[in-house]
Amino acid sequence: MELEVFRKLPLGGTDRRAIVQALAQDGPRVARELFAAQRAMIKPRGANLAKDTAVVILGGSNGITRALAVQLLFGERAAVFGVHYDSEKMQIGGHHVAALVEAATAEGLTARFWNADATKPETVEEVVAALKGNYRAVHLVNGIAAGATKRYVEHGPTNVKDIDVAFDPILQVPDFSRPENIRRVGLVEVEVATDTDIDRTNRFMGTSSLLWAEPLAAAGLVAKGESVVAFCDYDFEPDDPVYAMGPLAGAKKLQRQTMQEIHDRFGARTVRLCYPAVATTALGAIPGGLLMYGLSAQILKERGQYQDVLELGAATAPIFAPDFQSTIFRLDEAYQAALPEFHRRKDALSPENLRDAFTSLYR
Repeated sequence: MELEVFRKLPLGGTDRRAIVQALAQDGPRVARELFAAQRAMIKPRGANLAKDTAVVILGGSNGITRALAVQLLFGERAAVFGVHYDSEKMQIGGHHVAALVEAATAEGLTARFWNADATKPETVEEVVAALKGNYRAVHLVNGIAAGATKRYVEHGPTNVKDIDVAFDPILQVPDFSRPENIRRVGLVEVEVATDTDIDRTNRFMGTSSLLWAEPLAAAGLVAKGESVVAFCDYDFEPDDPVYAMGPLAGAKKLQRQTMQEIHDRFGARTVRLCYPAVATTALGAIPGGLLMYGLSAQILKERGQYQDVLELGAATAPIFAPDFQSTIFRLDEAYQAALPEFHRRKDALSPENLRDAFTSLYR
């Protein structure tokens, strides 16, 4: 059966004016309610961070890095400094940060966030200045997700199978909670990246860890053998028609090289944080990403192996423990093992069996 080609719209096509109105009216309340529900589930996970250290998170306002910030603050009682980059009117991230900082202040914890471009030298300088003299050592987690979801010119444009899913207009994540939200299956176009797309992706997702590690080390905040420098990675399949054949893969490979340089030059403990596909705002922008998440989540739920964003963030905390020495921390083993079954189901997915394929996500 030939599938229709449909346009992949930001946030599932949610109207921009509706987003602005919903966030202005309900953003603070929804962010606080979500945080309160999640706060009740947070427990220590053995990070054992020294009291005179802090964690800098590039991100922290949404997705896994927000979950990690919540765990570090309220589970590990660590000082957290975050740099996110959100539109005050169009994105939920600012409301998440406000709820988190409000709660941290009430508990006597240190949480400070900047809404700024983490790749601008003046942003780095301001954050490093706030850390210097107040902490002996700093850990860095790079969760920047701002890349071109396109293909290199040598691979050319293509169409990939994907699903159209409604997004929550406030939380801005794909909403699989009701069958009617899973609207159609079809093909979406993947464009060719320009040189500007490639350069921007490399700047944000390829070399940004070094941009921070150098001034942190110059300020004496990278403690050899103690400070952790980590980045959120995705171990993509080598034949993935989008991720593996465009700037996203190029930037991830560059980031891995950068981590080796940081280790060699500054003695930091560098770690690749390998996560599965998760239901985040960023995932919705990747052609094929919603299908990848939805079917893999269905399989993992059937197998009793599914972890949501909060669980993945909490599970990351042990990388900061003094005895953690690995350069790769895998939270994607069950996901990787599910990929053969994912591909079988993806090939069989059609408009006729669409909603039946995701029953574990909404029942």
